[in-house]
Amino acid sequence: MTPLTAPAMPVPPPTEPALASALALARERPAELSVSDLADHAGYSPFHFSRLFTRHAGIGPGQYLTALRIDTAKRLLLTDDEAVIEVATAVGFTSLSSFTRRFRETVGVPPAQLRRLAERISDTPPRPFSLLRPGTGTVHAEIELPPAFSPRGDASIWVGWYPHPAPIGLPHSGTLISGSSTVQLPLRPGAPFLLGFAVPMHADAWDQLAPSAPMVAVHPLPLTQPEQVTLRFTLPEMTRPPLLTALPSLCRR
Repeated sequence: MTPLTAPAMPVPPPTEPALASALALARERPAELSVSDLADHAGYSPFHFSRLFTRHAGIGPGQYLTALRIDTAKRLLLTDDEAVIEVATAVGFTSLSSFTRRFRETVGVPPAQLRRLAERISDTPPRPFSLLRPGTGTVHAEIELPPAFSPRGDASIWVGWYPHPAPIGLPHSGTLISGSSTVQLPLRPGAPFLLGFAVPMHADAWDQLAPSAPMVAVHPLPLTQPEQVTLRFTLPEMTRPPLLTALPSLCRR
């Protein structure tokens, strides 16, 4: 006779404290940790941890760790004068070419050029620009910023289309606006997630290129047909990866 076995029990989602603890650990030591390390810390197998993390955050834990590493690299490049290869090693990359490629794909400029960009925008802050492309149908977005964030309405606001509900990679299209509470964006096939970021218009170059606490907005559902939506900007949750794209670099694309 075939022995009877108990039916497999569904794996419960990680408790909020367990997930929060794993996220805090990732933010403290992104260059040292792997997905397996985070899964062990949370008490789950890498497979189940990755699946549940993705369900909660919209991206996988590996993508999240890479985003944290690139964000750390941005801050090192802007505050120190170490060589690019030393920065790459400090954030956990063993290959300079791999680091440079990943950095450019997500930030928009190579690592060394980020420093030159900071010098340029210190003298000339970026002005509103548009990278919108024609599409079938338009989304009308109403912008809602907390009054205390920009009492004079002088925020620089980026609204763009991304393939994921997180700023992983460069946006497919978007626009940088100021002094407006509405924006119209043609739909982008393959990039249905509408994300927004806001920083004070007169923020210094460091805070424009690596904002420590930008206001963010993420429409909760993919947008594939014309409609009117509201983007409410708030401080990002811990599960949100940092804004990697150097927005001022996009105006020349």
